[in-house]
Amino acid sequence: MRSAVAYAVFLVMACLLGALASSGQTNTDFDHAVAEFQKRNYASAAAMFARVEAASPGTTDALLYRAKSLVHTGDFAGAESALRSYLQSHANSPDALYMLGFALNREDRPAASLSAYTQAAAIAKPTSDDLKIVGLDYALLNDYADAMQWLEEAVTLDSKNKDAWYYLGRAYYTKARLADARKAFQRVLDLDPVNARAENNLGLILETEGKPDVAIKAYRDAIAWQERGSQLSEQPYVNLGNLLAEQGRIQEAIAPLEKAVALAPHNAYCRMTLGVCYRKLGEMKKAQRELERATELEPENATAHYQLGRVYKDMNQLDLAKKEFGRTAELQGRASKPISESR
Repeated sequence: MRSAVAYAVFLVMACLLGALASSGQTNTDFDHAVAEFQKRNYASAAAMFARVEAASPGTTDALLYRAKSLVHTGDFAGAESALRSYLQSHANSPDALYMLGFALNREDRPAASLSAYTQAAAIAKPTSDDLKIVGLDYALLNDYADAMQWLEEAVTLDSKNKDAWYYLGRAYYTKARLADARKAFQRVLDLDPVNARAENNLGLILETEGKPDVAIKAYRDAIAWQERGSQLSEQPYVNLGNLLAEQGRIQEAIAPLEKAVALAPHNAYCRMTLGVCYRKLGEMKKAQRELERATELEPENATAHYQLGRVYKDMNQLDLAKKEFGRTAELQGRASKPISESR
């Protein structure tokens, strides 16, 4: 009898020691994963946090940290999945809800993102960056009145939030509030004097105001500034090339347009603009290549089909030209019909 009791006590103690050892191991693994995250080794950190969660489901913030890691790697769908799992046992976590809103925004799901932000704001006050994403959600929904309202709130909350100022400037520009847009972009440049995005957008405003020489300088400055870093955008290159072409400086426009296509090979506008310049220089094979690719990328782009038709006509490929002009007329006709007739 005594030996049976002793054996039972032994089993209980063994289970307790095993649980403590398992918990200790999990905590150690979690700490290692956090250290990896802090080193910015986000992919390996995400994998480590997944193992921590699998070993001890729901007992740590591993899923929350996994989501943070995945956001840094650009895996927003994976981050969403981790956050939704985490929220099943932490339904009132504002950190998780705000991060979910961000991930959904990056997945181009603005309505779902706004829902997550609304839930989060009911629990904890949003930051300037949170309001910035709310503004971007409304912009994605083409509701620029609300987009500007929330972006204005964001810069009121933090007057040094340069990204919020930039997106506010973009919203103003989209609604043709050029004076306000200029102020917003200038504010970005006050905070970051070599901000290529803001300078590029100032170039757009100057171009709209009929100041091509100053706009060209702005585009060239934006290109020079961004080339000092590691992330290049096609936008200042295509804007510069397009404006040079409009000024009749076709040969000069080719280099920046070729760079734009190299940076954004799936951008139909970049390819179309380059193709038109090749046609004007008489380089028909190159023009044909770029414009055919532009129509493949955007089959509903009437302008691209028209420009391709002109190339075929210049190359005496009249059947192909007729087909492209017909497609142009079809698309233009469809666009001019009332909504009720085009369904």
